[in-house]
Amino acid sequence: MAKAPVSEEILNDKFGPHLNYQLPGGWSDESVHPAEKFVKTHCCFCGQQCGIQLKVRDNRVIGFEPWEEFPFNRGMLCPKGVKRYLQGNHPDRLLAPLMRSEQGFRPASWDEALNFTVSRMREIQEKYGKDAFAIYGGASLSTEKSYLLGKFARVALGTRHIDYNGRLCMVSAGTAYKLLRSMPKAQFHGARFLKRKCCL
Repeated sequence: MAKAPVSEEILNDKFGPHLNYQLPGGWSDESVHPAEKFVKTHCCFCGQQCGIQLKVRDNRVIGFEPWEEFPFNRGMLCPKGVKRYLQGNHPDRLLAPLMRSEQGFRPASWDEALNFTVSRMREIQEKYGKDAFAIYGGASLSTEKSYLLGKFARVALGTRHIDYNGRLCMVSAGTAYKLLRSMPKAQFHGARFLKRKCCL
């Protein structure tokens, strides 16, 4: 089991989490310095791919606006989508690879970090076999990215172990549906469900 090179307090102080983060300039800065442009894009958190408009100033995301014309979510977002724009400039965000040292972690170049990772992966596979590694994808990946992830697992790593977060994410919902309706899936269409006058 890996051990932290320094105390948890030192790691937390340096890398976070830093809670109650406030944007530079405060929450009202946008009223004084408005966005220069709006960039229409998709939220990246889940497979729904809700439409969102990011407010951009000086090539930095400073907020978001609902994209009400987008047909799927019609401008509505879950709590994760609402706060998604805060991640780009958050002080806890890592902007360079970190390598473990006796003093904690030190910044490293991408070449150094990738070369170290590749050499360790090769050592592990030589000792334990190709299937020593597994690939874990996500529901928010596009079809093309999912295809590339599968190729990376089977061709580059040579492992047969590949899965995605939906297996664990949806297992509780599937179990509940099976107990309720004897089928491990929803039996109604969301749009029709929302038009009901009474929902229990």
